[in-house]
Amino acid sequence: MKYFVGAALLAAIAGFGMLAQAEDKKEEVEIQGEVVDLACWLEEGKMGAEHAKCAASCVKGGTPAGIVTDGGQVYLVVVHGKEGKSPLEHVGARVTVKGRVVERGGMNGIIASSTKKMEAPKPPEGSGK
Repeated sequence: MKYFVGAALLAAIAGFGMLAQAEDKKEEVEIQGEVVDLACWLEEGKMGAEHAKCAASCVKGGTPAGIVTDGGQVYLVVVHGKEGKSPLEHVGARVTVKGRVVERGGMNGIIASSTKKMEAPKPPEGSGK
């Protein structure tokens, strides 16, 4: 009986390991949003063109960056080894990021495989701009 319980326990542990590996290889997703410095965004909600210079300075100084989507979802920018393509050069701008979303302890992050700065929206025709 001891051998059966031990074998069952070992099989369960191996199964959880396989499940964890499968979860780590998530499909790539695409998100769009603004790259922000998380300190100013969390504390005071600062973002946008008027805050871009400060945000870039903060991120350059080591403040973590995030991407805030139009829907209000926030992703920590995770630059991880050779895999990560950092959107940090676009702090304060809107970007499209493709990558793997990771989640642990309620925190969402994205490891980007590609990052592209979005064009500023064009003014509507006939608006005089």
